[in-house]
Amino acid sequence: MFRGDNSHSLSYEQQAKFIQDRITNVEKNFGELCAGFGDYTRKTARLRDMGDELSKILKDYANNEIVNKSLSAGLDNLSLTLTAIEEYRNCEIQRLEAKVIGELCQYENICKHAREELKHTMSVREKEMSRKKVLDKARERQPFNRQQVTYAESELLKASAEMSRTAKGLSEQTEFFERRKLQQLKTLLSDFVTIEMTFHAKSLELLSVAFQQIADINDKADLENFKRKLRSPEKQVNSGISARSSSLASLMKPQSSFSRDEEDSTSLGRMRSPDKGLRARSSSLAALMNVSKDDDEEDDTTNSDDSEDHTSSEETESR
Repeated sequence: MFRGDNSHSLSYEQQAKFIQDRITNVEKNFGELCAGFGDYTRKTARLRDMGDELSKILKDYANNEIVNKSLSAGLDNLSLTLTAIEEYRNCEIQRLEAKVIGELCQYENICKHAREELKHTMSVREKEMSRKKVLDKARERQPFNRQQVTYAESELLKASAEMSRTAKGLSEQTEFFERRKLQQLKTLLSDFVTIEMTFHAKSLELLSVAFQQIADINDKADLENFKRKLRSPEKQVNSGISARSSSLASLMKPQSSFSRDEEDSTSLGRMRSPDKGLRARSSSLAALMNVSKDDDEEDDTTNSDDSEDHTSSEETESR
């Protein structure tokens, strides 16, 4: 790649400057790419956090709604769907950090190593040039001093051989640097597009489920239920019913702690059949209402039995 004679000195200087410019250009551009993808990933992480907060707000609203049962079930299912979307977004962030940002960050050390190799080659080149000057001076000043001229020639041959090996190694490393840069840049850009496509495909699928969950909210039935509650409002029974239903729900659920993947599968299962949660809640409330009605009927039966016993005793006394 590099030559030691004067006819190729200009070519050597041009090649060295070209390699130096390429290294500087790659270092600058890859640094900007790393910063850009880093900002994109951080903003995506903030969006994930805001999505989790929105899901929590919907969940709290669903738990606090005791009149509009259909709305409560719809909000609960929508909260689970949004949670699943943010889980996929979290996977997107992790993949971006590993496959895109991590690869770009490595080029700081790669460019540093390539610049050191070029610097070493230039120092070997300078050593060869200085040995050539020593030989020229020896031939000019003492042309008949064969011992000194032979020594200068041998030193020049050693420097030239070292320069040849170093130049060959630099040529191979420069070509490898350029090839790896092209391949890795193509790969990480493809990974970025694939990661985004996967996330948006999953999000579109879950948002379609969320749209159906919102459509399943029966606003007419909720309005009729509100009117019925308004005509005959329950005094303090609702608190007891809600407390007992929550306790039954806690008993129906296993007490073991789930991992995040198990929570995702549970959430996805509930989203695929949102009516199950509504039926479970309705059956629980119906069972509780039946229990309360049975209690009232037992109280009425007891009171009627007491009144009959009292009447019979009075008739006995009169007789």
